[in-house]
Amino acid sequence: MSILYRIIASSLLACSLAAFSLAQEEARGVLVNDEQALDGYTFIAPRHNSEAYVITNDGRVVNEWDFGALTREIHLLENGNILVVKSPQFELDKSFIDLGYGGDGALAEYTWDGELLWEYNFLDPKRRHHHGIDILPNGNILALAWDYHHLDEAVARGLHPDIAATSFEELDSFLPDTVLELNPASGEVVWEWQAWDHLIQNVDENLPNFGLPAANPQRIDINYEQYFLKDIPTDWSAGPHDWMHSNMVNYSPELDQIVISVLRFDEMWIFSHSGTAEETAGPAGDLLYRWGNPFAYGGGDIVDDRQLFQQHDAQWIDEGLPGAGNILIYNNRNNVLREDMVAEDEYSSILEIKPPLREDGSYEWNVEPEIVWMYDRGFYSQFISGVQRLPNGNTLITEGVPGRLIEVSDAGDVVWEYVLPLDLEQKWIFRARKYPADHPGFAGKDLTPDRLLGVTAGGE
Repeated sequence: MSILYRIIASSLLACSLAAFSLAQEEARGVLVNDEQALDGYTFIAPRHNSEAYVITNDGRVVNEWDFGALTREIHLLENGNILVVKSPQFELDKSFIDLGYGGDGALAEYTWDGELLWEYNFLDPKRRHHHGIDILPNGNILALAWDYHHLDEAVARGLHPDIAATSFEELDSFLPDTVLELNPASGEVVWEWQAWDHLIQNVDENLPNFGLPAANPQRIDINYEQYFLKDIPTDWSAGPHDWMHSNMVNYSPELDQIVISVLRFDEMWIFSHSGTAEETAGPAGDLLYRWGNPFAYGGGDIVDDRQLFQQHDAQWIDEGLPGAGNILIYNNRNNVLREDMVAEDEYSSILEIKPPLREDGSYEWNVEPEIVWMYDRGFYSQFISGVQRLPNGNTLITEGVPGRLIEVSDAGDVVWEYVLPLDLEQKWIFRARKYPADHPGFAGKDLTPDRLLGVTAGGE
């Protein structure tokens, strides 16, 4: 067992997740509201709901919207408008990419009062948006998308024919992820990074990108799933043709670099945002650093050396916040795959890591990041979920599947706890975001607390 997981395991004796689950079922709304909680407002967009809400620390609604479609997440902009990730209000062309997780495929900006200012729908049938976004300082938006390639194209790039013949069943698609930079004013994609441009394979020396993955960790082994699917039972809901299943993208303006959370590889990847899209398609766009699962490039054992487990929401901590420049990760710890694991070992953790960054913006390959902070007490979500460092040093954790939010102090104390009180079949929250009361987006807004969420007006 690695040092990291010996440390984590030591804290599990403090609580029982079964007891937490029962408490979450019985209690809803605000369960803890300590004076150490950040004075601010939390934005929540339940995954199986077309509505989104802004609530106070005592759980009262100050604003809400109904977008008429499933939503994934909602962001407050500096100008006081909101940016929403949601589903289009029409059926997308699925002739090439027959995938979708709900709450994906469209971006829209609304005013605080609910007026739609613009909406962008990803209409290309060979490119479909999914999962998270990030907002750049210039107002452009980074978004994840699947790019369609026929299996024959992937085989021509070195995908082992056995994978194409057996692992993908009747599906003809190979869907690596792309990061798009969208200018919302023009609706144009102004920059992109494609994983397809940075592959390596050791199947056929006569095909492109031949080499040993372990000797080239800056490139992505197109055959990684071959070993993963052969040796380890999985429960992928979308099938292995959703090859990477990246779930979050985040930008560092200080480094001009991007980090993505790649669930199927159990890794975070960092690459450069500088240069043109054409330059990025070459070696300049290769990975600068990767961490979480050296087995993904033949550099370790998937049981003993893996540190991330279907993680979400990898992100740099913004300048001006405690821990600035470090990276936060919600480590779901699903599918841990250890024979000695028992039910009580199912828990998630929050990791704050300091990557081995050189002064020139490059990284020390094969050097483990420093884990500078970790929280792992009494929460578990096998998928979705998120994390956010707050201005006062607290950390907001979205325990996505049970719809539970907790704000914890640097010392690990729960200073705010909230369980979504809506009567939904599934309370899933992809990730919530909390903004301080002095955020410029709140200037001039009516923030008068109203009803408790889950209680109709006059029904308290």
